[in-house]
Amino acid sequence: MSVEFHRLAASDFDELAVGEAGPELVHRLRATQLSKRLLALRAVLDDAIRLAPGAAAGSGLAHSFEVLADAQRVAADVVGELLLTPGFGMWAMHCLRRMRGAVTSPTSPTSLEDDLAGLGTLAVVAALRTGREAEVTLLVRNDELVLPTLGRYRGVLSGWVRARTVGGELTVRAAGSPERPVPNPLGAREAGQDGTDSGWEPIPMLHSEVTGGRVELRLDYLDPARHLLGLPMTSEVDAEALDLWQQRLDEGWRILWRFDPRAARAIAAGLTTIFPLQATSGATELSASAGEAFGAVAMTLPKDGLACAAALVHEFQHNKLSALLDLVTLFEPVEGRLFYAPWRTDPRPLSGLLQGAYAYLGLMDFWDAQRRVLPEPGYAHFEFARWREEVWRVLVVSRLSGALTPLGLRFLDGMRTVAWRHRQATVPDEPRMLAKQISADAWMTWRLRNAEPAADRVATLVQAWRRGRPAPAGMRVPTGVRPGSRGLVHNARLDLAHLRLNDPKLFAAAREGVPGVLGEDFSPADRAYAFGDFLAAAAAYKQEIADDPDHLGAWAGLALCRRETGQLDHRVLIAHPELVRAVHRGVEELTGDRVDPDDLVAWLPEPAPDETPGGTGL
Repeated sequence: MSVEFHRLAASDFDELAVGEAGPELVHRLRATQLSKRLLALRAVLDDAIRLAPGAAAGSGLAHSFEVLADAQRVAADVVGELLLTPGFGMWAMHCLRRMRGAVTSPTSPTSLEDDLAGLGTLAVVAALRTGREAEVTLLVRNDELVLPTLGRYRGVLSGWVRARTVGGELTVRAAGSPERPVPNPLGAREAGQDGTDSGWEPIPMLHSEVTGGRVELRLDYLDPARHLLGLPMTSEVDAEALDLWQQRLDEGWRILWRFDPRAARAIAAGLTTIFPLQATSGATELSASAGEAFGAVAMTLPKDGLACAAALVHEFQHNKLSALLDLVTLFEPVEGRLFYAPWRTDPRPLSGLLQGAYAYLGLMDFWDAQRRVLPEPGYAHFEFARWREEVWRVLVVSRLSGALTPLGLRFLDGMRTVAWRHRQATVPDEPRMLAKQISADAWMTWRLRNAEPAADRVATLVQAWRRGRPAPAGMRVPTGVRPGSRGLVHNARLDLAHLRLNDPKLFAAAREGVPGVLGEDFSPADRAYAFGDFLAAAAAYKQEIADDPDHLGAWAGLALCRRETGQLDHRVLIAHPELVRAVHRGVEELTGDRVDPDDLVAWLPEPAPDETPGGTGL
């Protein structure tokens, strides 16, 4: 197997920098990814023979490699498509990490031999598709033989088996058992059979077409490698759910084509797979991707076509940037430095900061287009206004990091031209105001969760309060950032803002006091804030803090209320809510008293300039 040398034209680089990429450029990126996969496959083989010869021999890794190489000599394009499957990319990098000691047993409960056996199923598919005769060692789990890109056959005994392909036919044999035929998976897929009678279950294909454009995606809920993403994967998709996925893609594809046919063709050229996710209580809507899984989007069933289109745009941006980062260096490592990312609850390294900014750069263009065509454009105005400012904030922080290479600065400048242009656009007052509120909410809540004021300065303030002394004048309180658990920004105030934009009549009825409109999902404090009664909301948030001083949402809500009413004497709460909370907690631990937050804020010194890593204020 051979790889190619790749060069990225300056025009291609600059096109990617502004968030664009036509289908021709996407095909070139796919070619670079194929070379990466070939190198990764060779590295897996070499590392296994050198570092884990026993596991390599037991898994049949070398023989599976030879079967792939034989199939490539017959049909290089067939093997290339298999190597470009997202699952193979994740499998290869996972195996390399295991052999080099970067994966511990809790994240990989199987043996290395079992993991290396994963190449066997890819070799079987290659032999089937090229009509080659081969015999391959496979590991069957849970009585299910899963073949990448093809589907699943149930009823095979779990354990090690020998799979034999002859003329496109497949049989399997366990030790001490007779050979058993497996229904022709290629025939089932090509004929569109559901495999119910034969026991073969093909991977569903979603496809949508408009005049001039078509997209086709595997809805892959079978590939074992998808679990390496660490997300709540769907294990089954029934006929009803499949119909819903098809409807959402049909709606989303029409929206994408109307938005930008060239961008839609690029998505169709680059994406091949959807890994369906389960909705959870913490994330009813979720999408994700990974650099090792180029061509894939993991996502929950979108609520409508607009959500589907937005998720595809967002995740394809990640795919493009990840492919670019395999070719060029945009930034140098910045060990230990974490930054505020407006779309996440946890601090992020610079790499994650740029990935998110690039994804939302694409969504800026998307929402700018939608706000011009949707009959009720309020939500699109809101998303556009919110992300144009948040991306700009991240680009400023990234430049100030000092970690960008000359190419990284050039790339950042391309992103800045797009963000700056969008910042000049006019947005109606209501969605613009809500976007500012939600941005401030996310920033304050992030600080409360992740910013950590210096313990010695907090202790000094607590002692001064206890002794009835004035707060030390001019005291600066350095703030660090502690790593937090990953999560997306979501709270009741954001839900209420969405309701106001998406169903203004229902929101108006709730504001007028119509009973039962909002149910029990929202607290009195959050309702009052959403309705613009900031004094009542502040009083309610203070009560929540009195009941539970660790209620981060209440602290953020109180700070938001003071910000909205323009109370300058509460600047320390608005700029450094984490400091107020830390002193509040310290006083209670020392004295047993729960101090009135307003009394504490009035006593604390004026805030110093923001020293939080990644901080740019509000």
